Amino acid sequence: MNQPGAYLSICAIFYNEATYIREWVEFHRIVGVERFFLYDHKSTDDWRDVLSDHIESGEVIVHDWPVDPGQVEAYEDCIGRHGADSRWIAFIDIDEFLFSPTGEPVPDVLRDYEEFPAVGVNWRIFGSSGHQRRPDGLVTESYLHFSRNPRSRRTIKSIADPSRVARAVTGHYFEYRDGAPAVDELKRPITGPDLAFTESMAMDRLRLNHYAIKSEEEFARKLARVRADTGVVDRDPLKAKFGDVRDEAILMYAPRLRAAMGAKASKPGSREAPRA
Repeated sequence: MNQPGAYLSICAIFYNEATYIREWVEFHRIVGVERFFLYDHKSTDDWRDVLSDHIESGEVIVHDWPVDPGQVEAYEDCIGRHGADSRWIAFIDIDEFLFSPTGEPVPDVLRDYEEFPAVGVNWRIFGSSGHQRRPDGLVTESYLHFSRNPRSRRTIKSIADPSRVARAVTGHYFEYRDGAPAVDELKRPITGPDLAFTESMAMDRLRLNHYAIKSEEEFARKLARVRADTGVVDRDPLKAKFGDVRDEAILMYAPRLRAAMGAKASKPGSREAPRA
C-alpha cells in the first residue's frame, strides 16, 4: 500500500530481531515515527509474522540486504531509494529507542531544527540491570540502569534531512551537500575531529536509550556476532555491567506501549504472546 510522504521515518538494518522488533516499532509509532525503512541482513527467524500488519499497511518497508558488512551501504541505499519519502530520517539500531524526555512527540521537537542538515542525538547506554537471563516484560521496562561512561554518553546517532545528505560515513554520521555541520539539541555544531561525538552531552529534548547489553546471557551471544557496521567481532565483554544510575524517563510510554503490544497479541492467529 502506497503512503504519502512522512515527516519522520527511521532507517535500520537488522538480523534475527523477531523477539524485540515489534516493541521497537510500536514504541516509535507512539513517539511520532510514521514510516520504517528496514534492511533484513540474512535473518532466519519469524520477523515477517511479527511485523505482518505493519508491512501490509505500508508503514514498514523491508528490503532483503545480503550485503556485508551492510550498515553504511544500507544507509546509502535508504537515502537514494527513500530520501524523497520523508522530511527527516533517523538512522538508528533496533536496540536504540528515540524519544523526548519532555514527552513531546519527536516530530514536534524536530520542527525547531529544520534549518540544519541533521540533529545528532546523544546515547544513554543501559546495562543488564542485574538480569542474568532475558526477563519477562518489555525491554523499556526491564532495563532501567545506565552507565555514567562520559565518552559513550557523548556518542551520537543522526536524524538527517535526506535531501542534504552527500554520503553516509559511518553508522553514526553523514557528510552533507552544502558542507554545513549537524548540530546537537542545543544547536551547537558537531565539528569533530570525531564527528560521532558531541563536545559535551545534551539530552533534555532528545535522547536515544541504547539497550546494548540486555541480559548477561543475551550479551554473551551478541559478543560472538559479526557487527553490521564493520563486519568483524570486536565488542568489549567488559561492557556487560549492571549500570550505575536508575533512569525511568521512558516509562511515561509504558501504558500505551503495553496496550499496543497487547493489541497485536490478541489478534487471531498471532504468535506473539502478550507481555506484562
